[in-house]
Amino acid sequence: MMINMRTKQTILAVLFIAFSMGMKAQGENALQNVSVMELSYTMKEAPKSELGTVVSAVLDVLADQTTEEQPGYAEAVRANVITALGNVRRFQVTDGRQVAPTDETDIIVDGTINYISTTVEFKLQSNKKDKIPQYYAQIGLTLNLKDRASGTVLNSQMFEVNKSGWAWVKSIDSAMKSAMEGLRAKVMKYYNAAYPYSANILERGTETTDKQKELYIDLGSMHGVHEGTHFDVYVIGSIGGKETRKLIGRLKVRQIEGNEVSLCKVVSGKKEIKAALDAHQKLLIISTD
Repeated sequence: MMINMRTKQTILAVLFIAFSMGMKAQGENALQNVSVMELSYTMKEAPKSELGTVVSAVLDVLADQTTEEQPGYAEAVRANVITALGNVRRFQVTDGRQVAPTDETDIIVDGTINYISTTVEFKLQSNKKDKIPQYYAQIGLTLNLKDRASGTVLNSQMFEVNKSGWAWVKSIDSAMKSAMEGLRAKVMKYYNAAYPYSANILERGTETTDKQKELYIDLGSMHGVHEGTHFDVYVIGSIGGKETRKLIGRLKVRQIEGNEVSLCKVVSGKKEIKAALDAHQKLLIISTD
């Protein structure tokens, strides 16, 4: 979709101001330099049974299900955390083991791997004679984000991936691979929401008498925005001197127009957004994924 002349002039004006001020992403949209340190892990001891080791093992076999710690995957968990954080749009991530944090580092990440385990269950096949082992994996960890300068904890969050939502697979490696994929997705989604981008409207797009169908915003490829990225739209108000926010709609990026420009489709709140713009109300536009 082509941008009209008025839109081009607006965009050029914004870019000129940014260039003349030597501006880069800052304020609410500032990129965070993140250094990932150690994720401690201590292997859990097998639970003791008054029945004895041999009897306990027999009971496990009879139950056709056994859970076992997998300490050999601790490094893989840490590597997947680094990958997930590296996919957070506002994070620039380094491995603290390889590159020592510097004065440019904003956030230090450490934490604890609470558990890594696989469960095997022997499932009866369709012939009702043979049983084969099938697996799923569980990972639980806590990540702490700390201000590098002060050491203050900015955020502490637990992430868990378990049997829920996962199919049984035929090997421990496959089970751990599925669990790692789930872990990466959860970590990335959480911190993209916890550290969102805020956008400004550059230009109105397609509209009717009472509905706003499209908007151009000042975020683009340089911010990691992509087609399908969603934004919530709020009207900013005030009660008793305190700022209020009222959710009035949602946007979805339809097309990336440049480094700092995207065309968004208004997916909900077309009338409300149009009315707010017509009334020159202050809007807040925040990324949600």
